[in-house]
Amino acid sequence: MRKKIWITFFILMVSTILVTSIIFLSLGRAKCFNSLEDKIDSTALLLMELLESKDKWTDDELNRIIDIYSELVGGKITLTFSNGKVINQDTDNSKDENQKEPIFSKMVQFDGEHSIKELTISIFNKDLNGIDSEYRKYMLISLIISLIMVLIIGTRYVEYAVKPYRELTRATQNIINGVYDEELIFYDDKDLEYLAENFNFMSRKLQNTIKELQEVNTKLKATLKSIGDGVIAFDNKLNTILINPFAEQVLSLKEKEVMGRHLTQVIKDEDLKELFLTLVENTDSNKIEIEIKKPLNKIVNIYANPIVFHKYTQGRLGTVFIIQDVTKIKKLERVREDFVANVSHELKTPLTSLKGFIETLKDGAIEDRKITLKFLNIMDIEVNRLNALIDDLLLLSEVENKELKLISEPIYVEEVVDEVFEILGRSAEDKKITLMKEIVGEPPLIQGNYNYFKQMIINLVDNGIKYTHEGGYVKVWAKYEKGDLIIKVADNGMGIAEKQQDRIFERFYRVDKSRSRCVGGTGLGLAIVKHVISVFNGSILIESKPNIGTTFTLKIPIILIK
Repeated sequence: MRKKIWITFFILMVSTILVTSIIFLSLGRAKCFNSLEDKIDSTALLLMELLESKDKWTDDELNRIIDIYSELVGGKITLTFSNGKVINQDTDNSKDENQKEPIFSKMVQFDGEHSIKELTISIFNKDLNGIDSEYRKYMLISLIISLIMVLIIGTRYVEYAVKPYRELTRATQNIINGVYDEELIFYDDKDLEYLAENFNFMSRKLQNTIKELQEVNTKLKATLKSIGDGVIAFDNKLNTILINPFAEQVLSLKEKEVMGRHLTQVIKDEDLKELFLTLVENTDSNKIEIEIKKPLNKIVNIYANPIVFHKYTQGRLGTVFIIQDVTKIKKLERVREDFVANVSHELKTPLTSLKGFIETLKDGAIEDRKITLKFLNIMDIEVNRLNALIDDLLLLSEVENKELKLISEPIYVEEVVDEVFEILGRSAEDKKITLMKEIVGEPPLIQGNYNYFKQMIINLVDNGIKYTHEGGYVKVWAKYEKGDLIIKVADNGMGIAEKQQDRIFERFYRVDKSRSRCVGGTGLGLAIVKHVISVFNGSILIESKPNIGTTFTLKIPIILIK
């Protein structure tokens, strides 16, 4: 900007000086010609009077007179006589071998019978060179003085002229950097003042607009993050315009990597890609259930809806996909179906036995006391089995009821272990299983439901007794460690294969169904353990190898009671 101003300034200054000099030179030459004409006229008049004052002049006299007046007028004087004789005398300014036509000439004729017929005074171009040289000198001096003045005045003017642009550049740069409260103030120029007012208004309006957009964007991002379903949207060109964290997790994507990219580049799975493209082509809302195996095995419902804005009546702006994770729901449905089937099966077997024994007794077997007692003993076993199943179901339902207010009471770990060993001692003796305990130090009290905790230990120890060969052992180990109570129930029984360890806490799941029938049980013991440990905000881990043994590790966070 400064460079342009300086160039413009110099061009204007030089052009003005040149035009002015040319005008003044022309005026000077015209004035010089007028003055020279007057001078020639007066010289010619004086010379005529002098020559007419005497009838006869000698050549020397005439030459002397011509020399004097030629020097005076600065030109060439020529005398022409009646007999054709010519006398002239040049000044130094008029001597030129290649001299051309005169630029100015004055001829005066003598009247009467005077020997001199006419007088001619001529001025040539060379005689004006001195005048032109003088004017060029003055023009050069004027140009130098003007340049000095331009440098002095121009420096101040350029700074004054550039300052508003510099301020405007600084303010716009600050706005680019995110500082929107910039204001410009110009008092010396009405146009600049009007520009400053418009700029300040624009800055405030831009600040308010960006603030509103930021608030809307923040609310939108917060809303999208809070949504439990995946949201991903594409414009009409199928470029990604929006994605939330849940969709990133389900589709194994990252927002920074997919924004602005085409759908075919974003969705890697070919089947899922074809599904998305199919849903985009449909103008109505659609819903499809699909199982995604990578990166996580999930069952999802995908809803596709067109993005429509009321100002755009000629079509939609894009398509938004809602990805709803229904894995847990489907899993719960399967669990419910399996639960109903298992409960029905578990109830049907003893009920069928009871019904058969009752019908047999009714048909006359009741008369035989020995058979009757045998049937009654079997029926008693089946009734106890039904009763145990119902008790476990009720306990499991009670533990799963999060709204139930539980009694909190102090629990002594060693005391509970002793009670459990006393309850299950007879079963262990029958199989020649050794029950062992190891309490390291003095574990602190646990606050919680005593019966739940006791039932959890009973189920784990009973499970160890059932699935340990004769002559084996079941050991309970407890220790307080870094804010957690660690309890381990270990045995050297048949063990569990690694691929089955993830399912052993499911209701009615049995590792070896044929063997489980022989050892008894409802199939709900470990399911109850899992829910009870969650009531105590703890966790349970299993380590097991077939034919080597199994170890269940309980970790219960506790607060020390002083």
